[in-house]
Amino acid sequence: MSALRWAAALGNADWHLAAPLLAALATAWHTDIATVTTGLAAYSLGQGLAMPLWGWLADRYGPGRSLRTGLLVAAAASVGSALCPGPGWWIALRATAGAGFATVIPSVSLYYGSLRPAQARQRAFATLTSVTAASGIASPVLADTVLRCGSWRPAFAVIALLTAVTVCRIRAATRAAPVRVDVGGAYEDPPDAVPSRTSVAYCTVLGLGAAEGAVMLGLPALLAPALATAGSQASTSAVLVIYALGVLTSTLVLRRHARVWGPMRLLATGGSMGVTGALLAALVPGTAVLMLCAALLGTAWSYLHTTLQTWLPWLLPAPARGRAVSLFSASAILSSSATVGLTSSLLQDGRHATVFAAGGILCAALTCWTLYVARRWR
Repeated sequence: MSALRWAAALGNADWHLAAPLLAALATAWHTDIATVTTGLAAYSLGQGLAMPLWGWLADRYGPGRSLRTGLLVAAAASVGSALCPGPGWWIALRATAGAGFATVIPSVSLYYGSLRPAQARQRAFATLTSVTAASGIASPVLADTVLRCGSWRPAFAVIALLTAVTVCRIRAATRAAPVRVDVGGAYEDPPDAVPSRTSVAYCTVLGLGAAEGAVMLGLPALLAPALATAGSQASTSAVLVIYALGVLTSTLVLRRHARVWGPMRLLATGGSMGVTGALLAALVPGTAVLMLCAALLGTAWSYLHTTLQTWLPWLLPAPARGRAVSLFSASAILSSSATVGLTSSLLQDGRHATVFAAGGILCAALTCWTLYVARRWR
């Protein structure tokens, strides 16, 4: 399990590593920040498009082989990023790295899906969420450290080295204890998770993924731009740190709640936190409220997302659960990217209340939808 957590942490660290380095990249290549920022969009695009493929490969050949192959692709792309000569290569290599690390979500989810009962799965996902949140905090520290040393290139070399070591650890672990991905049973599987309803289940997974991405990934991504466009003197990175701390602290509480609470209560708790945070940001403008909103959204992510991770793939038969996870995550990533792109101009125009009010309404709708679906899990 520690090797799997390392893989997830490295994928999340690589996601967050490039943003603090953009100014240094633009200076090194004598270009503007907008050009190198395209690499961030390329990373998300590569990850979102490749994830369904990795999900299919994990179902077909096993999560161990899929995870090792994807991490090797990511390690090679990170080496290329460290040696990259210009922005054109940078964009292509960032897309490749995103496509490689996209294997982490479906593969690790299948490993964790072998845990029984469901409460054990949720506690494992909560721990994984804590680890990835911590890596999101560590990434800016790594970026700042290498910049103080005079170059941005070692940051990606570190990611490449750690990823290669993780591949070796996963290879050794899977040889010692191969995973079983078919973990069916009366307690685990809903009675109507049969092939005749697979198409409906796929539509549910895609729809919930898109809705969660717009709210639970889109709104946190808009906190820093909202802080900047509001003319606040506070550091925009502070709101992201508070969000990560909200995820970390709430997952510690979630591990206890997951032992005794059912999925509907967990979903309702997470959804209500998200609605409260978004509506506060819409109705009471100010730096302090945005910081509080960040903490509440972090808590909402912990409760709502880990519950969906634990239960949603069980809407589909066991041989299709890797694809279910990958489609859910891919639709969330693509939806969040679209949300940020569509609403950034509204924030620039000072329409913060409109953006966060719409986010609160969508979060309420997402919560109601998840509660409706969760009736099949009881």
